Amino acid sequence: MPTSRPLTRLFAALALGCGAALLASCAAAAPAPAGSEPAAGGGQSPEPAAGGSQGGGAYTVADVVERYPSCAAIGALVSAQIEGMELVDDAVDSESVRCMWKSPTNADVIASFGATVDANTGAGDVPTKDIIELSGLEYVPDAGLEAAGGIANLGRAVGDLRSLTTVTNVPGVYVTLTQTKLGVDPDFGGTPAVAAAKQLLGIDG
Repeated sequence: MPTSRPLTRLFAALALGCGAALLASCAAAAPAPAGSEPAAGGGQSPEPAAGGSQGGGAYTVADVVERYPSCAAIGALVSAQIEGMELVDDAVDSESVRCMWKSPTNADVIASFGATVDANTGAGDVPTKDIIELSGLEYVPDAGLEAAGGIANLGRAVGDLRSLTTVTNVPGVYVTLTQTKLGVDPDFGGTPAVAAAKQLLGIDG
């Protein structure tokens, strides 16, 4: 039986989490680039701009970028998770968002944190709970997200490099947040990661 598009995308998102893990391993092996600037932090979230999709309509990457136009703005939503890290990947435009923070090589815990926003084909590309469970991922319930036509799932990677990858799906867009740590269990995934993704998407509740 051919693999469905939502199931294929779930596997791709899990692979993205493994990519974050590889970045963390690179941090352990190589010095941070000279002249890297720390990511903008602070506990205050930026005030979202007006506009964007609500209530189950089609979402776009451009909607997210209108609210959070930089990795610095996105990082303010997860300031506790990226504290002390450097922004090493910063690519934000109306078609995709790629933000990656990495700890310095002399940190007590080598870690990375990634945030991406990508387009999907719409409601038909949002997986069902059955597809999530079939893929071996964990379903993350969230009433506000599901009222907007979305659903979320969590993937775990174990071993020396350990990661939590949370994918929040809505019609038109999916948000992936991945925390990876070397030799230490990550602690940001599931419900709190979905809450951060909902802020990016402008979903209340």
